[in-house]
Amino acid sequence: MAEVPRIHDSSTPLPREYDIKRLSMLAAVGAATLAVALPGAAHADPLPAAPTGHKVLRLVELDAPAPPPAGAQAAPQQRAARARADRARQDGLLAAARAHRVPLTEKRRLAGLLTAVTVEVDTAHVGALSGLPGVRAVHRLNTYAPPKPVTGAKPPADTKRANVTVTELTGVPKAHKKGATGAGTTIGIIDSGIDYTHPDLGGGGFPNDKVVGGYDVVDGDADPREENYAPGFGHGTHVAGIAAGNGKTLVGVAPDAKIRSYRVFGDQRPTTDDVVIEALARAVADGVDVVNLSLGQAQEEVRQDALVPRALDLVAAAGVVPVVSIGNGYAGPFSAGTPGIAKRAIGVGSAFTTAATHLALGLSDGTRIPYNVVITGPVSPTAGRIEIVHAGAVCEPAAPGTYARKAVLVTSDWYPCTPTEAIHNVTLGGAVAALYYEDNEWTDPDSVPQGSFWGRAGTIPAVTVSTNTAKLLRARGTVSATWGHYWSNPLLPEWAGLPDPGSSWGPSHELDFKPDVLAPGGYVFSSVPKISGTYAVMSGTSMAAPHVAGSVAVLLAGRGPMSVEQVRDLLQATAVSAKLSGDPARGLHQVAQQGAGMIDLPAALAAPVTLSPGKLPLGELEGREVTRQITLTNTRAKAMVYDLGHEAGLGAAPPYTGDYGTVAADGQVTLDRSVSVPARGSLTVTVRIKAPAAVPDGTVFGGWVTFTPRHGGQTLRTAYMGIAGDWHKVSAVNPTFSQYNDGIDNPSLRPADFDFGRNEPVTLDGPDKQAWVMISHGFPTLRELRLEVLDAAGAVVAVPLREEYVVRVSGVGTGMRFYSWDGTLADGSVAPNGEYRLRLVFDKYLGRPEDVERWTSPVVTVRR
Repeated sequence: MAEVPRIHDSSTPLPREYDIKRLSMLAAVGAATLAVALPGAAHADPLPAAPTGHKVLRLVELDAPAPPPAGAQAAPQQRAARARADRARQDGLLAAARAHRVPLTEKRRLAGLLTAVTVEVDTAHVGALSGLPGVRAVHRLNTYAPPKPVTGAKPPADTKRANVTVTELTGVPKAHKKGATGAGTTIGIIDSGIDYTHPDLGGGGFPNDKVVGGYDVVDGDADPREENYAPGFGHGTHVAGIAAGNGKTLVGVAPDAKIRSYRVFGDQRPTTDDVVIEALARAVADGVDVVNLSLGQAQEEVRQDALVPRALDLVAAAGVVPVVSIGNGYAGPFSAGTPGIAKRAIGVGSAFTTAATHLALGLSDGTRIPYNVVITGPVSPTAGRIEIVHAGAVCEPAAPGTYARKAVLVTSDWYPCTPTEAIHNVTLGGAVAALYYEDNEWTDPDSVPQGSFWGRAGTIPAVTVSTNTAKLLRARGTVSATWGHYWSNPLLPEWAGLPDPGSSWGPSHELDFKPDVLAPGGYVFSSVPKISGTYAVMSGTSMAAPHVAGSVAVLLAGRGPMSVEQVRDLLQATAVSAKLSGDPARGLHQVAQQGAGMIDLPAALAAPVTLSPGKLPLGELEGREVTRQITLTNTRAKAMVYDLGHEAGLGAAPPYTGDYGTVAADGQVTLDRSVSVPARGSLTVTVRIKAPAAVPDGTVFGGWVTFTPRHGGQTLRTAYMGIAGDWHKVSAVNPTFSQYNDGIDNPSLRPADFDFGRNEPVTLDGPDKQAWVMISHGFPTLRELRLEVLDAAGAVVAVPLREEYVVRVSGVGTGMRFYSWDGTLADGSVAPNGEYRLRLVFDKYLGRPEDVERWTSPVVTVRR
């Protein structure tokens, strides 16, 4: 049985170079692990200004009417008129900049969702942008790093094409058997591009029968093919295979849906807000039914009113269903990423599948031989028989006919006898296939090599097998085998099909209900570009989102037109609540990580009664009882009687880090015992919910109001999520940091940057000396974080730091930041000799004045 491994975060960004340097320095500290976080977000350029002459990118949003809502699309002439008006606004901005002597360079224009221009401008002129006529707001551009998902190499005995990618966890194979395949719908995939030559994604050129259109937003051309080894390479192809792949090896969730691909990663750099928004606008204009974004970040502008979340709400208003991965944070409550937190998007969390899967050869006795495809050769066949003979290391060209019509088990030796040379040499001997294995003492004998070899291009199918597999085959002599099988390594039952611990948690920082649903994301087998091996296993919420996007396509095809909210309500109402990962006997997993639960596609397709809403965000209760209403709508010609009930999920108590506490947190729910929903009618039910008693302030709790049909059928659920007690009593200072770092105070006044230790006085006795404050803060979001300088009388004489909307840096519990004072006053003059103190002010998001926390340092002596 496989153990649960570390799942890679395929949706959150990599650290900046600045932080990577600091992380490398940390090894010398000798303290417990410290995770350096990105600098905090800022709403309007709150970071210290860069020197004049430093160029930055800014998105200048213009005053413009919102696009028409779904069902009210303008006629072609009106759309053309709007486009002309948007261009005029954009031209007007550039003209106004020239007139006001604000030098800038236009980089990108946005229209369709938000009307804006991305410009490059000197930092000395950033402040002038907001004063130009017609400007609504000026935004810093957030970045989304190219996803780097884990690739694996490990399909149960009953695995086949129908369930190798889509499993019974979501009921997709059952839906396929009933003809629900997404025909007539189109899925937009905003990602790293798609290898549309892949046999399960249409094959051939572009456009083809599967990938019918799209755009490369990065390079500005009509070809959205993934570029070899560009950032995120393989990610978009893997996502596309899950959502709508259809070939001889795998079938996706919506195999008869079409795909439009929008490439947003390239040029060896992260993508930015404006690129993503342009892709969204193009997808809407191209008429997609659902759009998938398996990308995000969790440190900057993680707010529902930020650029991309707002754009996603406009996508929903246009009638297109946005599906977004929630992120993979390993960081406890309040770690959901943007844009997955968008109010009208379906934010998707990740669960493990039941097994890690490989392609395999089948032996006559039922043994399965897992393999990976060597990237320099053709794709492995999906059917056919081969005879396998062992040749060992073949470092010289084999004589013609030596291996005629045989599959050769071969290895390599020292250079120049490389893997591709050995494969080439047996090819010259007439081999029809090659099985390569490693034969050395440092290779894990059970590991299947990745097959990412460089060298000669191959002309026969070549695959890699483990060293122990090679020993098995050698011991049997000539072996007959068949292509077209799968092999899998089952996960332990306490993890299989349950929430992935690395999937990011809700709620959003506005206390909205996120994530919305759960889908398989851990160990998903799908397509990748041929040069990466054709097929691979990847993990993360990036893989969970396309399960949902494909399901939305199937729902729209099967049930007809629905609003975005109707689709989300239906998926949530028919979802299945999951038990606690790692300890399922303990109860139901926290709603804040699983949302409404695992989607159930057949149930969503067949549900005769729907309910709305599918989720109830309760906010911060502080002892109050809240009242909510749920409306049930019956499409049948007879009344339906439901018995009402309640299922409580476990709670998550502070700290808001990877060290959160799993606690019993049964909300007190009052509701009717039963209701009768009239034939072809609706009924509204009133529910009263009170937070659980005797749990710490700030505990995130949740559960489900259940509707069980008295005479059999599908149980419906509305999930709820809230905060018990006074959320703002949770300390702004992260307690987990000190638990893992004995001997380091948090916060602490230190004499140097990235210098760790106790809180101690500092003396500035030279022109280059600075006083540094290290802080690991743990409250989810600060509306403002200030560093103030106090003189001996307690008066504020300088504010060297003022940041807005600062997301916690605690993560797993060890992230921190350093802030400094250089000994100057607010007017830029040098501070007189004397004693000063530094004060951190934590203004908590959504808090009251009395919720503000302060920390004051020991004395900073200026002696210059």
